[in-house]
Amino acid sequence: MSSPTPDGEAVREIARRDEVLELLFWMRGQGFGEQLSARDLAGFLVYPEPEIAATLQTLEALGAVERRPEERYALTESGLPEARRRFVDNFREMLAEGHGECGFSCQQDHDHEPGRAGDPSREGEPRDDDRRNR
Repeated sequence: MSSPTPDGEAVREIARRDEVLELLFWMRGQGFGEQLSARDLAGFLVYPEPEIAATLQTLEALGAVERRPEERYALTESGLPEARRRFVDNFREMLAEGHGECGFSCQQDHDHEPGRAGDPSREGEPRDDDRRNR
């Protein structure tokens, strides 16, 4: 069996970065936490924990994540939209958004409950509670 070429390893590293960013975004959205370790991610990825840890360190050097206490990492302000974009690009077909809902492709960090201030699907419309008070 031949060993991987430098180009092959570079492609594998890029794929690993993408998967780690996507998983951090997904786990954050599912309520698993905003600060996760390589061990937390290892159960969801095909890579061994040391490779995931090395990838998290690379992502930290790139500014996409920041290290927190106990070897945990969180998406940064610049890493969050990048992780969101990668996630949406890979899972777009599975993320069908309902009518009037703000889904994963939303670029805003706001309350997504319909009828609430800041809901981009209802921008310019009176809030539901404003309609009741007429």
